Amino acid sequence: MTVNFLDLVHIEISVPDAEKAYQILHNVFGVEKVQEEFANFLDGEYNKVIHVGLGDVVLQFIEPKVVGSSWDNQLKTKGPGIHNLTFGVEDAEEAAEEMERLGGIKPLFTFDLEWGNMIPSEVLNPKAGKVFMMDSMEKLGFNLEFGDNPLKEEARSMMPQTRYATGRDELIGSVSPMMHIELVTPDIEKTYEFLHTVFGSEKVEIEFANFLDAPNFMRTIHVNLSNVVLQYQQPLVEIKNFPMGSWYDLLKKNGAYVHNITFVVNDLDDVVEKFKNEGIEPLFTFPLQWEKLNEKIKSEIKPVHMMNTMEKLGFHMEFGEIPSEEELKVFSDLLYIDLNQK
Repeated sequence: MTVNFLDLVHIEISVPDAEKAYQILHNVFGVEKVQEEFANFLDGEYNKVIHVGLGDVVLQFIEPKVVGSSWDNQLKTKGPGIHNLTFGVEDAEEAAEEMERLGGIKPLFTFDLEWGNMIPSEVLNPKAGKVFMMDSMEKLGFNLEFGDNPLKEEARSMMPQTRYATGRDELIGSVSPMMHIELVTPDIEKTYEFLHTVFGSEKVEIEFANFLDAPNFMRTIHVNLSNVVLQYQQPLVEIKNFPMGSWYDLLKKNGAYVHNITFVVNDLDDVVEKFKNEGIEPLFTFPLQWEKLNEKIKSEIKPVHMMNTMEKLGFHMEFGEIPSEEELKVFSDLLYIDLNQK
């Protein structure tokens, strides 16, 4: 038996200034704050909390207010970064027990959410309350968070269903659905075996990952975790004083960790200019020889840009330009996610 995660709920990120992180993404992509009632419910004396909708995902920016919390310790020891991914589960206690049994992962901590202060008692799930934060950073590059659904099952079926976790049926901001979360790890095969054993994850986008794989520089695999693609990178060589050595540098500094989140955009030049207006320059750019992957993909696609946003957003932001309709048909056979979503 493996742990069965439902869809991603949000990506939780430790940052020094949550409002500033939101403003950058708003100014560049036109994103919006979402789930404000829930964010206000979480906001308090320990953390400032803002939920931001970006494409099809929710970014939960956490700005620690007190010394000694897990988010505060992360900022002080590792710097800004993704603290955890939060998923839905059918049974939180069972999921926590299975993670410990199958993978030796124990709770980093647990905490109770007083859902009764937000949800009427007649629809409140009496099991809900305890939230588990599992200590998986060293093995996966992020912690894992989950709790029982706060609504009774019959109430869930009566609630309006939206296409995306943001609570919307349309993408938010001028970006595609999230393509992947990119991480560094000291051993990609060991990381994959752990994900496969504990969660039943499989390698996905194999042809695309093989195209990116560079045996003399950096190994690459793509693995699914529920509805998310994790792009694991294992840097093989140190490249000093060269921006494209950022994967190696991050692994050396923090161990397994999230390096960037990847989207595609309609107008790459416009996005880059807007980032520059925020005082953010590309960390580096790199062309990909797409025609080697498929001759129907034009080689003149603009270079991929890696923006130097880690210190302000808690992750670098990587993006390329959305391919033509003909090229999208090719990509749809290569990718786990659907870039054609509107």
